[in-house]
Amino acid sequence: MKIGRKIVLTFILGILSFINIKLVKSLIDTRNEEIRLSKRLNDAFEKRQATENQFILKQDHMRKMLTDKDFMKQVTRQKTGYIENKETVFKFED
Repeated sequence: MKIGRKIVLTFILGILSFINIKLVKSLIDTRNEEIRLSKRLNDAFEKRQATENQFILKQDHMRKMLTDKDFMKQVTRQKTGYIENKETVFKFED
């Protein structure tokens, strides 16, 4: 009877050990997935922040273009090379 008991207890211990190993593996996989998703979330947050900052800069630029005449002149001069009367232009060779 004692040998039969030892076999049953060993079998039960083996099953419990197997279940315990599966649970630990599952916990490790879950933790790795959490880390991966956390990185993706941080990347998405940083991208969103950068996009918002670009939007704010473009919004300020548009606001200046609509309300500030001097700013509009400056932009026009930079983009088109516009020269006003009474201005002297120097051209340098590279």
